[in-house]
Amino acid sequence: MASITTWWNQAAESTASARIATRFYHPELDILRFFAFFAVFLHHALPHQQAFWTGLNVPAVPATLLAATGATGAFGVDLFFALSAYLITELLLREKELIGAVDLKAFYVRRVLRIWPLYFAFIALAIGMQFFVPGQVLGWQATLAFSALAGNWWIVFFGFPQSVVFPLWSVSIEEQFYLLWPAVARQVRVPTMAAIAVGMLVVATCTRFYLGTHGATETQVWCNTLARLDPIAAGILLAIGLRGGSPAWRFPTRVALLAGGITTVAIAAVVCQVKADPLTTARIVIGYPLAALGAVAILLGVITASAPLSKSALVYLGRISYGLYVFHVLGLMTSDFVVPRGYSTFGLYALKIAVALGITVLLSAASYRWIEQPFLRMKKRFTHVVSRADG
Repeated sequence: MASITTWWNQAAESTASARIATRFYHPELDILRFFAFFAVFLHHALPHQQAFWTGLNVPAVPATLLAATGATGAFGVDLFFALSAYLITELLLREKELIGAVDLKAFYVRRVLRIWPLYFAFIALAIGMQFFVPGQVLGWQATLAFSALAGNWWIVFFGFPQSVVFPLWSVSIEEQFYLLWPAVARQVRVPTMAAIAVGMLVVATCTRFYLGTHGATETQVWCNTLARLDPIAAGILLAIGLRGGSPAWRFPTRVALLAGGITTVAIAAVVCQVKADPLTTARIVIGYPLAALGAVAILLGVITASAPLSKSALVYLGRISYGLYVFHVLGLMTSDFVVPRGYSTFGLYALKIAVALGITVLLSAASYRWIEQPFLRMKKRFTHVVSRADG
């Protein structure tokens, strides 16, 4: 125990001594985090079948739009992937410029402090729910897979568990990226990083082609790390491409980028139907890169927006977006008990969704305050390039 304490103090002192007053923080990206979460929330909250909505007496055109919105929201995950890859790559490059290398030990400590407390607390909650919530089944094998940050691979081979823990599959993919990419960035120069990112796009395309031609299901593609590298590679390339400076777009250009990005993602979801079984090879080979392209367009439309955002409520929601994502399925499930007849009319279903969002925000705010922030404050001891005040 003493040796661990000694290592901790030495590492923190080493990091603190190297740190200078360098800061990289864009509050508009926190807002984008919230909207990425909200897209995923809508994906799980809005049924994707027009018949569901017409059954609630919604006219045909709005019913079609609601179903399409629910389907498109799935790609909020891709926006998370692209945004995370962009930010991590930018911070790693800045760190190399600042201290001459990537401090791997400090990086991994920061990631552990940011991700693990809530991640493992939620797994513990999911385990406990098996004993008092009917229908909640995780099992020890799935628990081990998620605990090893490989929950997505469990889903690829065995399907989604009947547990509120299943959204953590995407956190598993991000953690796998966090494990490998900093070590790569430490060893190679920027042109090689770009070449590796292009290689990731090739690997993703080849993986999907193979899966598509060998009868894979939608889930086996959707949760497969190798098939989901497009938005991560796109985020890396965006960070490298913006090294000369972030764009100062005019408002009409931002609107065009956002509209184009959202439209492109919608095409991937609704036209290519990459999440619909049975899959076709052409749809998944084309659809996933389209979604990654749309995510990059959205990022470009938002980054360096000059509005006074730092005190916005949306910035706060972006800061707690990790918790929002982790808790939203639990919020949706709980809303079924709060609004017991929520599926009987459109008004009651809208109320159910609003209640679910409110529950999710409350749980996430509590998690941020009492689970996450104590660890986030510790992150500062291992930070070379400051991102935001709370880590």
